[in-house]
Amino acid sequence: MRKMVRGFDPDIVHGHYLTVGGLYAALSGGKRIVGSAWGSDIYYGPKRSLKERLILKYVLRKCDFVFAGTKDMAERVRRNGYKGDMAVFRFGVDPSIFRRTSPRSVTGFNILSIRPCSRIYNPLVILNAFKTGMPQMGNAVLWMFDFGNMVEEVHRAVDADQQLRERVKFIPKKPFDQMVEVYNSADVAISIPDSDSAAASVLEAMACELPVIASDIPPMREWIDEGATGYLSAIDPVRVADKMRKAYSVRAMLAPMGRRAREKVLDEKNQGTFEANIKVAEDSYRKLLANP
Repeated sequence: MRKMVRGFDPDIVHGHYLTVGGLYAALSGGKRIVGSAWGSDIYYGPKRSLKERLILKYVLRKCDFVFAGTKDMAERVRRNGYKGDMAVFRFGVDPSIFRRTSPRSVTGFNILSIRPCSRIYNPLVILNAFKTGMPQMGNAVLWMFDFGNMVEEVHRAVDADQQLRERVKFIPKKPFDQMVEVYNSADVAISIPDSDSAAASVLEAMACELPVIASDIPPMREWIDEGATGYLSAIDPVRVADKMRKAYSVRAMLAPMGRRAREKVLDEKNQGTFEANIKVAEDSYRKLLANP
């Protein structure tokens, strides 16, 4: 890495995920070091491991500028000793692509789990919540993505239960340009990770006018207004089932909730769009380059 940086001599070396890419950047010998905090590098890794705590502290000492995915994440970076310049930067979404393109179903009720079947996204909690809520949700169907490090375990749970076999459907990994159709097929989205940033999938769903059931964690509280743009839930099957049933019970109101969700993404002060975040990044880089 240092050899490449010496040969290339970039003005800025930017490392993503502070305890991995950020470490490479910090060790690169570059003129100006920028780091991006994305979630578990702040929320979980340093709590679980002394090694990761030490790496994080080292990287933050080396950084000239840090981007954080949410306001809460920025506060966590400060708590870990960083005193330099910062900005909130999100992935953002292109609202001209991600938008409502078809009317909602008037007969069915489709719940879309918008994250992979991976441990951090708690797919079994979602599955068990759906099973708990099924008796009160008519002909509701749960759609889950058919990939992730727990997908085999999820399939086993579905295969072992006749009711779930009939009401849980799997979606193969889709190219980016087909995701709009996937979002538009649903009535409500769900995403309940243990930790998160401003997840692109959540913003994409909201831009497609989907209310979102999300983990009650600080990054999601910035986006989900209870009963207005979606619902917040503890990561617990009973609590998540309550929110699913609530969404079903007010399904006639999901369309206006979805419109409010899109409006929240489009509001420039929330930095929900790709364009708004590119402007933040460009302005931050210019500021950094102005300092010799």
